[in-house]
Amino acid sequence: MIASVLPAVLAFVLMEPVAYLAHRFVMHGVGAGWHHSHHRARRRTFEANDLYPVVMAAVTVVAFALGSSVAGLSVLTPVAIGVTLYGAAYLVVHDLAIHRRIPGLPVPDLAIVRWWHESHRIHHLWGGEPFGFLAPVVPAELRAKAQGIERDPLAPA
Repeated sequence: MIASVLPAVLAFVLMEPVAYLAHRFVMHGVGAGWHHSHHRARRRTFEANDLYPVVMAAVTVVAFALGSSVAGLSVLTPVAIGVTLYGAAYLVVHDLAIHRRIPGLPVPDLAIVRWWHESHRIHHLWGGEPFGFLAPVVPAELRAKAQGIERDPLAPA
């Protein structure tokens, strides 16, 4: 049991730095073409940026398939479970709580939700830090700079 749970937990935890690096160097780098849609006012239900979770899900499906069919790669199954749980957390936090992609869905007024929202608002103000999703680290100078700005680039258009 622990041999299965530990890789899943590790994969979940390690996905935050992986997501940070992917967001910073892929989404705001070579893959900015898809991600650019996310930094504009939403005009459609789906945006090009939604292809990123689809690609990650496809990679995870391959990991599940390999983990369940190749004896020496069985550790990939719990790793894929951890990655899937991170993806679900990302969906709930980023798409549902922060960007409110389902209008009318109640979002609890909790300190952590306000922290996620403010951190992501700062990212959308300037397109830089923070790049993290579930544990964003906002440099103090950016938090202070954003304090006097009322504009919310995350508000529905």
